[in-house]
Amino acid sequence: MEDRAKYQSVQYDLHRLVVLTIFFGALIAATGVSISVWAEYQVIGDAVFNRRSDFLGDYNNAKFAFVFNIALMITGICIMLAMFGLYQLKQGFFSHYLSLVGGWVGISVLLMGMFPINYLEMHRLVSTCFLLGTVLMYFLCITDRFSQHSICKGPIFILSILGFIAASALVIQLDWNTLDFSPCDPPESAPCWVAITMWLQTNIVLLWCLSFAWTVRKVAIKNYLELSQRYLAGEQ
Repeated sequence: MEDRAKYQSVQYDLHRLVVLTIFFGALIAATGVSISVWAEYQVIGDAVFNRRSDFLGDYNNAKFAFVFNIALMITGICIMLAMFGLYQLKQGFFSHYLSLVGGWVGISVLLMGMFPINYLEMHRLVSTCFLLGTVLMYFLCITDRFSQHSICKGPIFILSILGFIAASALVIQLDWNTLDFSPCDPPESAPCWVAITMWLQTNIVLLWCLSFAWTVRKVAIKNYLELSQRYLAGEQ
């Protein structure tokens, strides 16, 4: 029982690593995006939402590009740490492959911060890797929903469906010859569906991360309470 308690303690610590790093990563990303959007809103108003979100990292035209890019780099590191913890938990098929795909997404986010749109060729490559990674992440979560012990229930499942639709729409609109999207037609006041879909995808990713962190937290608390009850029962 004592060995089991030590093992479960390590598991609980890994759960906390996953929860805290995903939560703070999402919080930092949301803060960085909000500050950058607010700065651009002061200049161009509502048109900021009719421009692709990665333009917020343009050092030549976005005033707070450094905030946006630093937030991406920190978020990418947080995601990578969270996926390392998830991999170490060894919770089965879904956990194993989600940690690998999530690590891919985390590396892509880190590189998007390191290589913003000013480094056009590299940015196109890493942003495409991020897009494909999120498509696979959502697909894994949707398929895992049909397993007996799935954690992709409720909000995570709904967000995975919405995210899969948004990410797939971006994949369809992507020009695979250049790994970029066609520029929006003028005038700028007309709806730019690439930009709108990209903003939708950005918000869904943030909400998905927060929802996943909350679910992992509940699983950790449940497992810890079950172990405590067994430990007390054994002492008695």
